Amino acid sequence: MHGVFINSIGKFLPGNPIDNDQMETYLGQVNGRPSKVKNRILKSNGIQQRYYALDSQQRTTYSNSQMAAHAVRDALSYINLEPAAIDLLCAGTSWADLLVPGFASMVHGELPELSPIETLTSMGVCCAGIGALKYAASQVKLGDKRAAIAVASEQPSRLFKHTHFEAETDIQVGKNISFDTEFLRWMLSDGAGAVLLQNHPNTTGISLKIEWIESISYANAYPVCMYAGTQDETAQKSWMDYPSYVEAARSGALNLRQNIRLLDNVIKLGVEGWLKLIDYGRVKPDEIDWLLCHYSSHFFRGQIVELLDKAGCMIPEEKWFTNLYTRGNTGCASIYLMLEELFHSGKLQPGQKIFCFIPESGRFTTAYMLLTVVAGEPGLGSGDWGAGIGEDRGDREDGGVEKGRFSSPSLSSSSPSLLHASTPPSSSTPSAYLLHQLSLVWLEFERQVRSVPIVRKLNRGEFTLEDYKALLRNLRPQVVEGARWIARAASNMADFRLRSLFIGHAQDEHRDYQMLERNYVAVGGELQEIVGAEKNIGSEALSAFIFHQASRENPIDLIGSMFIIEGLGNNLAGQWAEQIKQTLKLQNEQVSFLAYHADNDASHIGKLNSIINAEWMTMEIAKRIVKTAQVTARLYLLQLEQIQ
Repeated sequence: MHGVFINSIGKFLPGNPIDNDQMETYLGQVNGRPSKVKNRILKSNGIQQRYYALDSQQRTTYSNSQMAAHAVRDALSYINLEPAAIDLLCAGTSWADLLVPGFASMVHGELPELSPIETLTSMGVCCAGIGALKYAASQVKLGDKRAAIAVASEQPSRLFKHTHFEAETDIQVGKNISFDTEFLRWMLSDGAGAVLLQNHPNTTGISLKIEWIESISYANAYPVCMYAGTQDETAQKSWMDYPSYVEAARSGALNLRQNIRLLDNVIKLGVEGWLKLIDYGRVKPDEIDWLLCHYSSHFFRGQIVELLDKAGCMIPEEKWFTNLYTRGNTGCASIYLMLEELFHSGKLQPGQKIFCFIPESGRFTTAYMLLTVVAGEPGLGSGDWGAGIGEDRGDREDGGVEKGRFSSPSLSSSSPSLLHASTPPSSSTPSAYLLHQLSLVWLEFERQVRSVPIVRKLNRGEFTLEDYKALLRNLRPQVVEGARWIARAASNMADFRLRSLFIGHAQDEHRDYQMLERNYVAVGGELQEIVGAEKNIGSEALSAFIFHQASRENPIDLIGSMFIIEGLGNNLAGQWAEQIKQTLKLQNEQVSFLAYHADNDASHIGKLNSIINAEWMTMEIAKRIVKTAQVTARLYLLQLEQIQ
C-alpha cells in the first residue's frame, strides 16, 4: 500500500462575482416580478457573493464539463508535470450537461492534452465530489495509479432561469414558485475544483496526506430531501413516466427541490458520524487544527455548533474555515474550493490536521476526510515541482512510498461491540463522557426509529387512521406504567434530592394516559378497546427491564431510560403530531397527547441535563446510565416494530 498525497489544487469560478442585488439580473424575474422570499433566504444563508456561468441574458457562458476542465488545468498549472502523466480522471457533479455519456467522459473530452485513461463518474449531490476523490485516492493507495485527478463541478444556475419556471402550468395561471424550489434558487451557484493525487509528497512546499475518507448513506431510513425528476419526496413517479417530456416540464417535475422540513436531520446524522469517529479513535478533536465543514447556509452553522457543544466535542470556531460567504454554495465542489483557498493561503504548517465534514441532503449521506499537512521531501518523485506549491499565487479567480490505512473500521459497521460505550479517554471527565455517549445513543436511536415500518408509513404519507389507533393502543401501556416505575425508583433512592426529583417527575406523568385515551376515542376508537389492549412483545420487554432496574438500590441508571423516553417526546412527538394531523386531516384535540409531550418534555430534559453535570457524577455511574439508555432505546424500537 502507498501513501496518498494531494500535491496540487485548482479552481474555476466563472465570470465576475455577483452580489445579492444582481442575482435576478442573471437568473431573471419570473413573470417580470421580483421574488418575495429572496431577501429572507439570503439573510439566513449569509452568502454575499457567488458566481454564475450565465450572462445577464441567461445565456450559458461555460458548460459544466468546461468548468471542470478549467479547474483541472488550473491544478496542473502549479506543477511541472506533463498532462500525459495523468492516468486516472474521476469527476463528480449533481447535474451533468448530458444524460449520457457520463460526466467524466465529457470532462475528458474537454482535455485533449490528456492521454487515453481510465475515467469514473460520481453522481449525487454534495458528496459526489468526495466520492470521486475517494475512488481516485484508493487507486493510488493500491498502486494501480500514480497520478490521478479528482474534479468536482456544479452548474445549477441553468436550472433557475426564469424561462424554465414560466413554462410551467402553475406559473402560467398565476401561482408562485413552490418554496421548496425557490429556496434553492437563492442558495446554489456555480464553480469547480480539482486536485492532483500522487503516491509521494511534493519535493518543495507542502502536500496534504490523505489519512482516510469515510462516506455513509442513511437512505434506508430517510426519504429524498433534495431531488429533481419527480414532483414530490415520495419519488414514486419519474419525469420519464409522463406521457411526454413537455408534460413533465410543465408539471414542474424537472425542478430541483429541497424538502426544508427534513434538513435538521442532515446535521444530526453528520454529528452522529462525528461522534462515532471520536469513539473509534479516528479523530481526536483536540488535535484538529482546521475544520472545513460544508454547510449550505450560515443558519446551519449554528445548529452544528449547538449539537457539538452539547455532545462535548466542539472544535473551537476559530479553527473553522469556510468561504461560503464569498464563493457561494457550490454543492459537491464546495469542499474542493475550500481546500484550494486554504492550501494556497500560506496558513498551513507541516504537522497540522485538517478535518473535512461534508453532509449531503439528497437522500442523507455524510462524508468525512482527515488530512495531514506534510512538508516537501526533496528526492521523492520526479521532476521539479516548483516553489509555489501550497503558497499564495495572488487573487486568481479563474482559475514517497508509505504504509497507510484509509477507512477501517467503517461507520456503517454493525458489529455488536459498537452497541457498548467505548472506553473514555483518560482526560475525559465523567460528565463529558456521559454527554458524548448519550448524544451518540440518542442520534442512533432517532435514526433507527425512522426505519420502523409504522414510522416509515407516516413519513411516506401512507399513514391511515387505523395506523394511528394502533400507535395509541401500543403506546398506552408504557405511558400508564411510566409514573409507576419512576415512583418505584424514587422509593429506592438513598439521595433525598434525587428522590424528590423522581417523585416530581412521576407526579407530572401520572395522568398522561388519560389524554392518550381521549385522543383514541376522538378518532372513533372505543375506550374499552384501548384499555383492554394487550402489551406487545416490545412493551413487555421494555416494562420488565425498567421495573427490574427501578427495584434495585439507588437506580440512578434510569436517568438513561428517562433520557430516551423524554427525548422521544421532546424531539419526535411534535413532528408526529403535525404529520398525523396533516395526513389524516385531524384537529388539534385529536393529536393533543403527542403535541403536549413535544412541549412538556423539554423541561424534563433540562432537569436531566442538570443531573448529567452534577458534581457527584462518577465514571462508574456514567457507564451505567449509558448502558441503560442503550437497552431502553433498543427495547423501545422493538415496541414500535411490533405495531401492526
